[in-house]
Amino acid sequence: MDTLKNYVSFGRFKFLMINFKNLIFNSLFVSSIFLAISCNSDQKEEKALQNFQEKKAAQLKENISISNIKSVSLSAEAKDSVSQWPEYLTFENEIAGLQNSSIQEIVNTSNNLKETSAALISTIPPIFKEIPIQTRINVMYTKASVLVQESSKTNFDNKVITQKTKELIIAFQDLKIQLNEVFLKTLEEFEEEIEKRIQEQDSIQQIKKDSVS
Repeated sequence: MDTLKNYVSFGRFKFLMINFKNLIFNSLFVSSIFLAISCNSDQKEEKALQNFQEKKAAQLKENISISNIKSVSLSAEAKDSVSQWPEYLTFENEIAGLQNSSIQEIVNTSNNLKETSAALISTIPPIFKEIPIQTRINVMYTKASVLVQESSKTNFDNKVITQKTKELIIAFQDLKIQLNEVFLKTLEEFEEEIEKRIQEQDSIQQIKKDSVS
C-alpha cells in the first residue's frame, strides 16, 4: 500500500515537473517573441529617426531661389538720411545676406530679422515719421515674425520658408519706395520750379535782345 502511494506521489511529482518545464519553455518562447518584436520595433524607430535627420540635414543645405524681385534704389537724399539710422543699415545688410542663402542660414538669421525690424519701429528718424513708412515697417515686422514661426517648425517646408523670405524682401523694397517719396517734390512744387525756369529763360532772352538793340 505504501509502495502504491509512493508511486502515485512520484507520478504526480513527475507530472508537475513536466508541466513546470512546459511552463518555463512557453514563458521563454513568449519572452523571446516579445524581445524580437521589441528589437525590431526599436530598429524601425532608429531607422525612421535616422531617415528624418538625414532628410532635415538635406533640407537645411538647400539654397533658396529668389528671382523676379525688383530692387529699389534709394535716392541720394534718402540714402544720406538713412546713413544716420543704424537700425536701418543693419536690417539692410541682413536682407542683402538673404540672397542665395541656404535654408539653414535663413533659419539662423530669422530671429535677428524679427528683432531688427522691431528696432526700426522704435527708432524712426523724425524726417521719416510718416504713416506710410510706419505701416511698411509694421508689415516687415509681421513678415519677419511669420518667417520665425515657419523656421521653428520641426517639419518645416522649404517652399514655405522661401516664399516667406521673398515676401519679407518685397516688403523691404516697398519701404524704400516710401523713403524715396519723402523727398519727391509735390506736383505744385514741380510746376513752380518749371515756371521759375521759364521765367529765367525769358529774362535771359530779353537781356540778349536789349543788348543787341
